[in-house]
Amino acid sequence: MKQFDLQRFGWTFKNYFFVVGPTWLRIIGIYTLVLFLINLFMTRVSGINYNAVLENEGIEFLRCMYANTIRQTAQFGLFFLAIAMLFCASYLFWYLKTKPQRSTYLMLPASNMEKYLASFLYAIVLMFVGTFVAYCVADALRMLLDLITGRVVIWGVPYFFEPLNPYDAPWLLIVWAIGIMLYFHSVYILGGTLFRKLAPLLTSILVVIGFFLVMWGIRASSGWIDWHAFPKSYNLEGEHCFHWLFYVLIVLVYLLTAIHYWLSYRIFCRMQVINHKWLNV
Repeated sequence: MKQFDLQRFGWTFKNYFFVVGPTWLRIIGIYTLVLFLINLFMTRVSGINYNAVLENEGIEFLRCMYANTIRQTAQFGLFFLAIAMLFCASYLFWYLKTKPQRSTYLMLPASNMEKYLASFLYAIVLMFVGTFVAYCVADALRMLLDLITGRVVIWGVPYFFEPLNPYDAPWLLIVWAIGIMLYFHSVYILGGTLFRKLAPLLTSILVVIGFFLVMWGIRASSGWIDWHAFPKSYNLEGEHCFHWLFYVLIVLVYLLTAIHYWLSYRIFCRMQVINHKWLNV
């Protein structure tokens, strides 16, 4: 069997939708409800006193204040998207818990690459789009309620990706930030493939342990590395430049990310009908 065939992959992708698609759609519906309720809480409970500001400061000042509140809801939506992506990554193969489920899936007339990519695209790409759509729908419902109740109508979607486009940010810092996000995503992908049970919890525990080990390493190396100057340093002219260690860490982060994705695929290839109680090997 060829390692990858586009037509066969399309069939596998469609088959995957009929099996787990309804569950993912229910999750998107839950995301929409949660984001809508949080938007209402931030705009009508913990936000500004709408009527008092309108009466004392006027409509223009109110519009500015309310826009700041909407910006906060959009920033929370972005944070929710990040958490949802990690959650979905750790549930990459949640539908293969029982022996009949694994037997049926592993016997599909498709290569391991095709089956792995089908799960990957649903759990990652489509869930990213679905979570963003959930925020857009929740924001639209919030605006509809504002319109019905006579409030100022401000669209929150333009503020959604605002934190990802900082003004005057060096391109190297953006590359670093993207690398960190991909790194954590690859860790949860690896955890979702390796652990058969409680994948989000066990992966998060390992992440916390790794975080404390890294902080201990930074503290232990503070005698020979000036971490206060990291990631920026100064050249002979006194201008800002990036520390040499920063370039090393960028390469290391992207290298580890690629290794994690590759290990995830290799673990999936070793998955059997009868696996370890806690691991998919």
